[in-house]
Amino acid sequence: MGRKTPPFPNYPKWTTARFYAFLRSSLRQAWNKYPPKYEALKSAEIGRIRNKKTGKLCKHYKCAECGGIFPAKDVQVDHIVDVGTLKSFDDLKGFAERMFCSSKGLRVLCRQCHNNKTYNK
Repeated sequence: MGRKTPPFPNYPKWTTARFYAFLRSSLRQAWNKYPPKYEALKSAEIGRIRNKKTGKLCKHYKCAECGGIFPAKDVQVDHIVDVGTLKSFDDLKGFAERMFCSSKGLRVLCRQCHNNKTYNK
């Protein structure tokens, strides 16, 4: 039949896993407005170049891993130190400290390099 996940005690309509997924998602949305993220992007920006796919001028960035030059839509800001997991309140402090680091703890990677780092740990 399978194991039933216990409900989260403060809101029993959610499982504990669902609650922490909600919390991670909320913190990621806040991080998308976090100024050091944009400082990291600014430091990797090389200028406006004509996009090969669209023919339009757009900002391009240098990937910190492979050194390639990519348009904005093809890069992602990466945490140098992995943010880790958030599966309990005990994890929250370290997770938040690593997620909301200074721009020195961030780098810009192309999608391929970011995927390689993320999924080949």
